[in-house]
Parts: sequence; structure tokens; C-alpha cells
Amino acid sequence: MSSFTDDHIISLCHDPTTIILSSPQCSNKVARISNDVAVKFGQFVTVQEFKNQQIAQQRLNSDIVTVPRAYRFIQNEDVGYIVMDYAAGKTLDLDSAKEVVKELGKVLNHIHQHVGTKPGSLGGGPVSGELWPEHEEVDFSEPDDLHLWLNRSRSPGNQIDLRNHNLCMCHLDFNPRNIIVDGNRIHLIDWSAAGFFPRFFDHISYQFLPQDLGFFYLLRPFLDPLSNAEEERAQAVVKILRHHQFHVFPGAKIPPRASIGA
Repeated sequence: MSSFTDDHIISLCHDPTTIILSSPQCSNKVARISNDVAVKFGQFVTVQEFKNQQIAQQRLNSDIVTVPRAYRFIQNEDVGYIVMDYAAGKTLDLDSAKEVVKELGKVLNHIHQHVGTKPGSLGGGPVSGELWPEHEEVDFSEPDDLHLWLNRSRSPGNQIDLRNHNLCMCHLDFNPRNIIVDGNRIHLIDWSAAGFFPRFFDHISYQFLPQDLGFFYLLRPFLDPLSNAEEERAQAVVKILRHHQFHVFPGAKIPPRASIGA
């Protein structure tokens, strides 16, 4: 890909003869621009997702899960482009996931074994995904920032403390649409929401993705069980996140995605 200019890559993505791999209803698109290269592009494709994917690909064991290598990020006006390896295989649905659910449990358990030193996106920058309010840019830069952000509307005697929980790598959008199986190889895509959080964040994410609850119920028996303390913290965090989604706090930064209804 080193011989491809940014302009050439962009033109290939928008060429009507290029194969589009993503579903027509997806706001972001994935184009296969050569036998071995795909490009994810759209208004909600960010440099944070690019960095997340790079870090996940570098840290995870490819014998357990393959993350497509991300080579280049291009920003052209309001559209971002991630140039990456093409992942061959079949995208799962709920029925086909049943055939490999034990292996999928191993994948998520393996992801959780990788820890970070501060919360938030794997590569830094604002977090993304269904857990976070659209009206606010949420960016954790210090180890205590998640604790402070979650507790900003709570009285001192009613605060939740997550500082004793390891910050584990979480995918936060682990569902059949983002899993491609090719023989014995499992590819995991869409790292836009990934970050370092207590591992139960990957459990509570399904409460914000109701279309994937059936998959979670299928997957949960193969995940390392949560402790009673983790279960209690998880329920408390869900309540706080739902509260934050509907309340604008003083000093909140309005991100570009809010202005266009993303």
C-alpha cells in the first residue's frame, strides 16, 4: 500500500465498481479496494478507532483472535478512512455464532487479560460508543478520571469507587456483526468503542445494545464469571451511565457527532 497515495485510496473507495462489504444501512462503509486491502470510511471513522485497532492487533494473540492490521488513517474534510488488511471469511449471525460460541468466549476472556494504566480509548482521545452521552465529549487522560466522571453528580457518601478494579482491554461492541470466521480463524473488527475499563463494562454494554442481548445470553456461560462485587458495581455503573446520557453537565464539550444526530 506504500505506493498508493491518499487521493488514490479515496477515489477507489468511491468508485462505483468497488466492492462494498458493509451493509447498506450502515452509516460507515467498508470497501475492498484490492485482494488484500479493505478501507473503512465515513463521518464517524476516527483516528481514535485507528489507534485502537493498531494497539489491539499488536497486543492480542493472533492464534486466538485476529485483528486486521491497520496501516494508514486518512482524514479528508469530515470523512475518515482506515486502510487495513482485508479479513476473509463469513460474518456471523446469531445462528452461526452458536457453532463457535465456546471459542468466542475464549476470545473475549483473552482480550480482558490485557490491562492498561488509565481508563479510556486504547490509544487515547475521546471515547466512543453507546455507553457514552452524545451531547458530551468524554476523554479520560488520568487514572482517576473515570472515577471522577462517574461520580460528578453524586454526593460524597453515595459515590461508586472503581479504582480497585483492573483496567482491562474491552471491545464494547462484541457481537456477530463484528466477527468474521474463516475456518479455525476468528477475525474481530470495529474497534471504535474499545478502551481500558473494568472488564464488566463488556457485560453491561449489552444493556445499551438491546439487539445483541440474545447473543450475550448465549455467550455469557463461556465468559469468566464476575464476582459479586463486580456484579454490584456493574449495576451501579449502568444507572450512572443512563443518568449521564440524559443530563448535560456544566462544562460539557459538545462533539461534532452530536450536531449531526449520530
